[in-house]
Amino acid sequence: MDRNRTVGTVAAGLTALALAVTAPAARADDLTGTPTPPGSSMSTGATAESTSTETSTTTTTSTAPSTTTSSATTTATPSTTTTATTPPIPPSPVVIPAGSEGDKVKNLQVRLRLVKPSYWTLRISGYYGWTLGQGVLAFQRDQSLPQSGVVDQRTWNRLVALTATPTLAKEGVSGDIVKDLQVRIRIVRASWWPLRVSGYYGWTLGQSVLAFQRTYDLPQSGVLDQRTWSRLVAMTTTTVTVSTTSPVANIRELQRRLAAKGFWPYAYSGVYGWTLGQKVLAFQRAYDVPQSGVVDSRTWARLRALTYTPGTFDKHRYNAGLRPLLPTLASLDKRCRTGRVMCVDKATRTLTWVVDGKPLSVMWARFGGPGRETREGTFHVSRKYEYVVSNLYFTPMPYSMFFSGGQAVHYSSNFARLGYASASHGCVNIADHAQVKALFFSVRVGDKVVVHP
Repeated sequence: MDRNRTVGTVAAGLTALALAVTAPAARADDLTGTPTPPGSSMSTGATAESTSTETSTTTTTSTAPSTTTSSATTTATPSTTTTATTPPIPPSPVVIPAGSEGDKVKNLQVRLRLVKPSYWTLRISGYYGWTLGQGVLAFQRDQSLPQSGVVDQRTWNRLVALTATPTLAKEGVSGDIVKDLQVRIRIVRASWWPLRVSGYYGWTLGQSVLAFQRTYDLPQSGVLDQRTWSRLVAMTTTTVTVSTTSPVANIRELQRRLAAKGFWPYAYSGVYGWTLGQKVLAFQRAYDVPQSGVVDSRTWARLRALTYTPGTFDKHRYNAGLRPLLPTLASLDKRCRTGRVMCVDKATRTLTWVVDGKPLSVMWARFGGPGRETREGTFHVSRKYEYVVSNLYFTPMPYSMFFSGGQAVHYSSNFARLGYASASHGCVNIADHAQVKALFFSVRVGDKVVVHP
């Protein structure tokens, strides 16, 4: 009897303990809405009842009640499972639909080719067909983008980012680079910049840049990026005429011509250094020439046009120690265009040797001073003397070719020494010994001599 009372007391204690442990878990299930595991009771009373029965059975068959309590507690605790889900990729609006055509499609084809030539190997047609769609699909696949074969905003943004180069100038800026841009784009096509070179990047200039980009298969941005600038510079660059390695006389001529326009206040050193390059750059900026800092043929033509009048004496070239430029046949007097002619031009102070309509050589010439002028007209060589002394002035006249009485074409050491600071007594003086010697052995008696103003 006492033994039965003791067993009942122990069972009652174990039941109370089980209720105390499982109650917080049950409340937690109610609060979170976690489903009750299969086989579990929905009420505390049922749990207590089940536990009591299990405890009674365990107490009867085992002497380790603590183990039984732990088992009952574990059974009463529910288990939960969390499932992770990947959020869907939001849709991206279509930028260039398949089947479309125009400048946007040309832009797409250009940019695809820049990323990888195999994306677009055909000409820039501006039509979005099946082949272009396959190129877009390959790009999307390689860039881990949603593969649709259609240019949506996500695909377009990636493509633009991969083909962008640094921006050098854009709408709203001003300065020398914008002036250079306006000058160069006008050279490529005058209609792209018919306005004055202002140095300001406005909407109109942006449209001109866009037209240039479209015409020459460049990414269309309307801003001056590095790729656009490189193409523009390449298209407007001409051969270098005067450089750091040019002869001293050519550099002196450059310095003299710059000085004539106020860009060279220094001595005519014949040295092409950093300072001379900066003066060339200043000239280019002032006279709307592409700004390179080097004297290319376009810069030189502009400078020479500003410092020389065709058909006149070129004092800058003479003073620099250079020979005159060989004239074209069309620029010579009509009487000099046929036969064998020594064509003497008083305006340019030159003598040109012409054979059968082809100018062969040209040299500086000096004529008679006031009261002793060199006669003008058409004459013929009457006699030649390799070395003779003047009967009137007792001065040597090497390589004389007489054409009008005592007047002759000959070498003059006085001309070589004093230049145009002095004058002849009526003869045509030549200062270059080598040139007049070669001329003497080329000219024949009877050849024509034309002297014109």
